[in-house]
Amino acid sequence: TCALPISRLCLFLLWRETSVPRFQKLREKIERSAPTGSRLNRAPFVAGCSLLYYLMSLPVVMSARAAPVAGLRAAAAKTAVGLAWAGFLLAAAGDAYKSVAKRSDPSALVTGGPFALLAHPNYQGEQLLWTASTAAGLALAPLSWASAASALGALVGLAGINFVLVQATTGLNARHRATYGDDPKFRAWTAWKGVEFAATPGPPTGVSELY
Repeated sequence: TCALPISRLCLFLLWRETSVPRFQKLREKIERSAPTGSRLNRAPFVAGCSLLYYLMSLPVVMSARAAPVAGLRAAAAKTAVGLAWAGFLLAAAGDAYKSVAKRSDPSALVTGGPFALLAHPNYQGEQLLWTASTAAGLALAPLSWASAASALGALVGLAGINFVLVQATTGLNARHRATYGDDPKFRAWTAWKGVEFAATPGPPTGVSELY
């Protein structure tokens, strides 16, 4: 179910913000700089996140309501579910490996383990997870107006989470170039950097730090 990856991500972020000094300081800095009444002002953002995850859960609802299928649709759905699990495990492995690698040196560039092939396995794993989940839901959905509405919502949710992840990837790649650009280790790192938005003038954003 989609509850597992969402719960994993929430628990990981909770652990990181309460246990890792760098992120504790980042959270405290944000809280101190927030204007009075900002918690109420965050309500639209929280509502937007809730809507996004609701839309991302629609493929699971579509799958649960679907009648048994066979043939090509069944094979496509099974393949998509397998890819979704692969994305979940990749994202979890990326977060775990990076957390352990940075315990001794928070400023270190992580290039081992899954990072030898993918620069951001946590982000790219999430992209694979949610794309494959949506594909599974679409493969199993019956032909009806209700399913069409759910499919549209699921595609909007998929576009939304991919926008967030590509934005995070773009920000972190910019941060890497700014921090490690002269490091031979970074120059020799051949891992796939992921899909990025076009470069824009200005300093790297902090999206990658907050996700």
